[in-house]
Amino acid sequence: MRCDRICKKRILQRKIDNKKHCFEQKRENLNKAYMAKRISKSLIFSIVALVGIFVINFFLPRLMPGDPLANLVGADDKTITQEEYDALYHEMGLDLPLGKQFANYVADLFNGEWGYSYHQGKDVAGVILEKIPRTLQVTLPAWLLSALLACWLGLVAGNNKSRLTDVGITSGMMLVDAVPTFLLAILLLILFAFEWKILPSGGLNSPFAQNSFPDRLLHLVLPVLTLTLVSTPKKYLLVRNQSATIYDEQYMSYARAKGLSDARLECVHTFPNISATFISMLGTSFGHMIAGSIIIEKVFSIDGVGMLVNRAISDKDFPMLQGALLAIAVSVIVSNFIADVIVAFFDPRQRRAA
Repeated sequence: MRCDRICKKRILQRKIDNKKHCFEQKRENLNKAYMAKRISKSLIFSIVALVGIFVINFFLPRLMPGDPLANLVGADDKTITQEEYDALYHEMGLDLPLGKQFANYVADLFNGEWGYSYHQGKDVAGVILEKIPRTLQVTLPAWLLSALLACWLGLVAGNNKSRLTDVGITSGMMLVDAVPTFLLAILLLILFAFEWKILPSGGLNSPFAQNSFPDRLLHLVLPVLTLTLVSTPKKYLLVRNQSATIYDEQYMSYARAKGLSDARLECVHTFPNISATFISMLGTSFGHMIAGSIIIEKVFSIDGVGMLVNRAISDKDFPMLQGALLAIAVSVIVSNFIADVIVAFFDPRQRRAA
């Protein structure tokens, strides 16, 4: 009898283990199917967006007034004859119909050729690759600092809903958000570089301290600070509003009744519930911050991708402008795609919703 009971227990346990294994296998297959579906959908959206960017990126520069060749040789230049002017115009392909120019532009992109700058005579892709590290030296630290600052202040304000702390922080963030980027940059430049003379006014290095790391850090303070300040408010408001909503949940009231500290409430209960939305916004904001570098680099004289866009606009350098704008647009699409995949991977609510 005892042997029979032991055998029955073992058989029952084996059945339970088999069912558990089948359940785990089924859940794993569902997760894989969901991830494949989510990634495929994100890829389709990214490809559609990229096609739209190709069209806009080609036609937008050509809507600008003026003749790029006249800007190159000089409108009042008498040393070039009309025949030479027409020959150069033909060589640059500017006399072709717009449809033909667009077809050539797309074909060159798929062949990995971004064209040659009208003014510099250099390969556009090579010039952009040279400038990207300088832009990232400003963008990456500002992106990380704004994320940390927005997360910390948003959690503090959300868990002190409608109190003086919440009102003070939110009012300050709304004030910063109301100031245009170029105005804030100029204000910080005047105060720190010209009035107090404690920080350099622009560039990435002093003439007498080339490739000096401390000198590079000093030059990065103002542009990074400006980009951090202008990109923090929107992230802050997202974290604050979601934290304030979670603050009223029943489980949060129970956690507070148990005497949990504010820091534990924010880290254990609040942040995990807003992390998916916050990560998604971080992905979107990274591309937008690279786009925002156009203004920052102009004010602080940083020779990066943003400065490249400014020069290409003034010179009517179509290939360079198209290449720089395409690089910025691709950074936005890629950062959004990565954020979407990360959210789908870490947030189980997304899988259940699917």
